Amino acid sequence: MFHEQNFGRVQDKQKFEKELARLKSEHERELAKLRTENDKLCIEYTKLVDDVSKMFDWQDGRVDKKVYQKQVEEEELEKKKKEPEEKAMLEVQMEKLRLAKEQRCILQSQADIIKNTRKAMKAVEVDRDVLKKEKAKLELVVAELLKEGYGSKEKLEQIKAILES
Repeated sequence: MFHEQNFGRVQDKQKFEKELARLKSEHERELAKLRTENDKLCIEYTKLVDDVSKMFDWQDGRVDKKVYQKQVEEEELEKKKKEPEEKAMLEVQMEKLRLAKEQRCILQSQADIIKNTRKAMKAVEVDRDVLKKEKAKLELVVAELLKEGYGSKEKLEQIKAILES
């Protein structure tokens, strides 16, 4: 009986060890399956995360494009608003330059007129001085003629009247 019990225990132990080995191998196989499935799920999860990131980037890109397009349109509108103002400022500056040029031309013309008038006045003074000398000579001639005789007195009076006028 002792041997039978002992042999039963040995058999139970062997069965237990076989069962344990079988369970271990099943466990290892199941663990290997789970690891490969976990690896596959990790890879799939990484792909999904990348796809979601790409999708968000794409949406952000679309939003960025819309925002950029809106900014471009606003800038163009601002340029269109400023364009008439700049054009008006340019026209005002051109008008000022034109008026300044006209004023310079007028001042130059006035300076030329004054210069020419002074030259003419000098010429008139020279002519007047010459005429004064001629008048003085004629007066001397008239005075001499008056001394010489009364016959030509009437002619001298006419000459004197012409000189005085």
